Parts: sequence; structure tokens; C-alpha cells
Amino acid sequence: MSPIDSFDYPGHLFVIEGIDGAGKTTVCDRIISILRQSGHEVVKLREPTDENPYGLEIRKRSPKGELSPKEELELFIRDREWNVNNRILPALRNGVIVLLDRYFFATGAYQSVSTGIDWRIILERNRTEIDAPEPELVFILDIAADEGLKRISGSGREINLQFEKLERLVRVRNAYLEMAREDTGRYRVIDATMPLPKVVEIVLDEIQSIISS
Repeated sequence: MSPIDSFDYPGHLFVIEGIDGAGKTTVCDRIISILRQSGHEVVKLREPTDENPYGLEIRKRSPKGELSPKEELELFIRDREWNVNNRILPALRNGVIVLLDRYFFATGAYQSVSTGIDWRIILERNRTEIDAPEPELVFILDIAADEGLKRISGSGREINLQFEKLERLVRVRNAYLEMAREDTGRYRVIDATMPLPKVVEIVLDEIQSIISS
């Protein structure tokens, strides 16, 4: 199979990425609210999903450290295959703007650290094995690992025992930055330590420049 490009469809696909604590979900929610107020049809999707057995198993077992890294990688790929076929591609075909809170770039960054498999190989599996469509832009909200952990600990949410450790998050962040250096046309690295309204403004300006062209 050859990779599918979201440019082939009337809809648009954008991805928000970054290590835990970077603020991805908050940025996604604010941008979607603004776009909808402007009259755009937008859907927010996240991975892992909570709509099929693969995503539900990840959500249930991963925070407790119950999955081996390779088990988790396979579950993510199967969950994404479902998401692509049942949510992402139908929305793109219908001309909808899709904003993803993590996509296969997160699997590449995180699972490359836990499995030792190069992130390039993981990305290629997603692009060819399940025909995951390419986004028009990938926004990496960049933040130091220690600052990300500080934000997580202050949020009160459950800690993921497998990934949310300082040394691992340092390596995950480095994987994201390597991706961006190798494909400057598709990635945008944004300083996530800036005030939230500024981060939202930068991401929104990039998205609006594409959907309005």
C-alpha cells in the first residue's frame, strides 16, 4: 500500500502532538471552539480511542503498566486502523476538518523509546500497513520533560507508569524533535511554555491559512 495524503480529500487533517504535560488537549479544544464559531465543521478525535476493544484495552491497562511495550504497539496500530476506517477517512471524504489529539507520530515517539524500534520504522508501518492518511500539518507543542512532569503532577490526573518518567520523556521529546528536523515542511515546533493564548494563536493562524486557501 502507498501512503494516503489528506490533500486527496475535500476535508483537512491536522495533528497536535507533544509529550505529556505540553497542553495538547487544551489547545485542541480551544481551536475547535474558535473554528466552530467561525462556521467550520470540525471534529476532534483522540488516540487511543474509547470506541473499540483495542483502544479501551490501552486506556484500561497502559496507565497501570500492565502491557508490554510490543503488546501496546500492536494495540495502538489496530486501534488506529479502526479510527482511520471509521472516523478519519469518512470525515475527510465529507469535507470536515479533523483535529487529532495525537496520531501515529505519538506512537513513533513513545513506542520507539519503550520497544527500541526506530521511530521511522513505526511511522512507516502506520503509513503502509493500515494506510493512515498523512496530515497537512503536525504541530509539536514542545516543552522540557521536567516541566511536563511538573504540570502532570499538578493536574491531579492518573500517572501513566509506563511512560511518565523523566528519563523516558526526555527521549520521547528528542524523538519528536528528530521527526521535525527530518521533515520541516510538515512539522511545526511550537514553544509550549508560552502563554496558552499565544500557542493557540500560532496554531490557529497556520490552520486558517490552509483551510481558507
